[in-house]
Amino acid sequence: MKIRRIFILALITLSISSCGLPLHRDLVVKNKGEVRQFEATNPIFANIVTQFEQAGKQYSGNPSFSVGDVPVNFGDTENPSFEGVCFSYPDGRTEVIIRESWWNSASQPLKESLIFHELGHCVLGRDHDNETVEVNGSSRKASMMNAVIVNSGQYSEFRAGYLTELFTQTKQTLFTAFGI
Repeated sequence: MKIRRIFILALITLSISSCGLPLHRDLVVKNKGEVRQFEATNPIFANIVTQFEQAGKQYSGNPSFSVGDVPVNFGDTENPSFEGVCFSYPDGRTEVIIRESWWNSASQPLKESLIFHELGHCVLGRDHDNETVEVNGSSRKASMMNAVIVNSGQYSEFRAGYLTELFTQTKQTLFTAFGI
């Protein structure tokens, strides 16, 4: 019984501390009266947004898959531990905000991993999924939607599995790639 209480307490603590701001479906919900900061995506993100749309078409099987009206831009994530965030506004619109100082020093695979993760919240309506699996003594994230972004090496090595999981919420392809 004590272990169960500790487990439940740990889950509650993780869910509260993973983003640190009011959440709804792991979106940071803005207060009434606040409006979206941007109407269009910064061109620096256009290639990755296009890649997300192409992956969405491929992995979801929906040829008309689109990001739609979800701009991606540099700005204040309102929490120093967030490199990126999906803001949701009272009018139902969303946007992705990326910390520019992080972006300027991140690798290309890490940039894609973060943008795809945040678009997973804003476009796909995905929540965080913090499942991990042990493979040969090392821990691997079992979802692109882990609250801690998949690192460059694992993302590059298992990209197809992560994208399958992101767009279909099916983990078998990823687990097969992991060798489990």
